[in-house]
Amino acid sequence: MIDTNLNNTSDNQLNNSTVNTTEQNNDCCNKSDYAVVEFKGHRRLIFSNKNNIAINKGDKVLVQLASGIDLGTVIFTKGADCEYIAKRNVSDTSNIVVRLADNNDLDKEFLNRYDEPDIIFRTNEMAQNFEINMKIVDAEWQFDKQKLTIYFTAPDRVDFRELVKELARQFKTRIELRQINSREETRRLGSGVGCCGQPICCTSCLFDFNQVTIEHARIQQLSNNVTKLSGRCGRLKCCLLYEYEYYAEELKNYPEINSTVKLDDGEGIMNKIDIFKHNVNVFNTTLKKNITFSLEEIKKYVDEGKVTPPVSSEFKLEENIDEDLILDE
Repeated sequence: MIDTNLNNTSDNQLNNSTVNTTEQNNDCCNKSDYAVVEFKGHRRLIFSNKNNIAINKGDKVLVQLASGIDLGTVIFTKGADCEYIAKRNVSDTSNIVVRLADNNDLDKEFLNRYDEPDIIFRTNEMAQNFEINMKIVDAEWQFDKQKLTIYFTAPDRVDFRELVKELARQFKTRIELRQINSREETRRLGSGVGCCGQPICCTSCLFDFNQVTIEHARIQQLSNNVTKLSGRCGRLKCCLLYEYEYYAEELKNYPEINSTVKLDDGEGIMNKIDIFKHNVNVFNTTLKKNITFSLEEIKKYVDEGKVTPPVSSEFKLEENIDEDLILDE
C-alpha cells in the first residue's frame, strides 16, 4: 500500500529540542532522494531526484525516461533508506526528475490529452477494418510525443502488426499497443467509491496488483457468493488480501471449520470461529442448538482427542477462479 505521509514537518512545528532530535533521526525520510510520480490512468513509477529539486506532493514535474520526456504528478517523496523504496528494484538509472513543470508545459499536456479521444475512435475504426477482435480502452501521448501508447482488451492474443504499421504511418511516432486485463482497465478508466465508502483501491492506494483467489475469502469466513466478493472490474476485490495473513496466522490455533466435536451430551459440528473474541461456535446435533466455547476449552477437546477434522470441505472451490472471472452485465 502506498504511504502518502510526506514527513515534511514545517519549522514552526519544531518547538523544542526533543522534536529536533526526532527530526534528525528521521532525516532519511525527509530527504527527497526519490519521487513516486503518477501519470494518466493512475500509472505510477519511481524516479530518482538526482538534481535535488525541491518537490512536494501534488507538484507537476517533467521526468526523463528511456523513451523520452514525460509529465506527471508527484504522489509522494521518500529517502533512499526508507522501506518503501528499498523493497522495490529501482535499477533504471535513466528515470530521473528533470524539473518542475511550468505553465507552457501544462498547456502542451492539455493539448496532448485533448487529442486522445479522437485517437481512440480512429484506432477502433482501423481495428475493425483489419478485422481484429479488440476493444481500444485508452490512448496516452508521452509528453514529448515521441511515443503513443494505446491500451486495449481482447479475449485472446491478437496479431496487430499491420495495425501498428498503419498507426505509425498516420501519427508518425513510436507506437506501443498494450493488452490489459479487466483490473488494469478499471484502474485506467475507473473512479468512484467502493462498497466500503472509500475510493476504489486500484485508483488510490495500490501500486501493484496481486493475484486474489477464492481461498483468501474462505480463510476469512466470508460469503462464497462470487458476485458479492467482486469489485467494479468483475474480479475478486483486491482488499481480500489486506487481512488475509492475520486470519491465516490466527486460524492455526483452531481446529478446521466443520470439524466434529464429541461433547458430553452428544456430537457437535464446529461451524464458526471468531478470532477476535477467541471463541468458536459448535452446533450440537443432539440438542439442535449452538454452543459457544472459548479457545482454551476447545483446545482441551483437541488434547483429549475429541475433535475430528472434516473429511472434505464444502468450501473447497477452484482457487484460480480470479483469473477468468467475468460477471455478466
